[in-house]
Amino acid sequence: MTQEEELIRRYFDAFNRHDLDGVMACFHEQPVLVNGEGRRVEGRDAVRGNYAAGFALMPDSHCDLKVATGNSGRAVAESFFHGTRQDSGKVTEAMGAEVMEIVDGKIKEIRDYHRPLPAKAA
Repeated sequence: MTQEEELIRRYFDAFNRHDLDGVMACFHEQPVLVNGEGRRVEGRDAVRGNYAAGFALMPDSHCDLKVATGNSGRAVAESFFHGTRQDSGKVTEAMGAEVMEIVDGKIKEIRDYHRPLPAKAA
């Protein structure tokens, strides 16, 4: 397993535990998140706030890691996301990939390409 692949696994493990400090330990000092619509979240405080808000909104959220590969400062992870909004009870499921730039053994940037899956019929 490459260093990039080990970092991906640590990041997903911390995310699934909702371990905010563990998630942030995976990030570079100047992190950037970019969602599928191009919205950017930059800087440690903003990235931490983004994860804190997500964990609060969906306390059961988790990502099942399907594929993780990386080397030479680049990595890709495919995962299935599942979470229930605390405010409405709405279930969100999404499948997609995160493309990561890794600098000095830390995640510098994540570009998230998850797409919502159709709601399951009742």
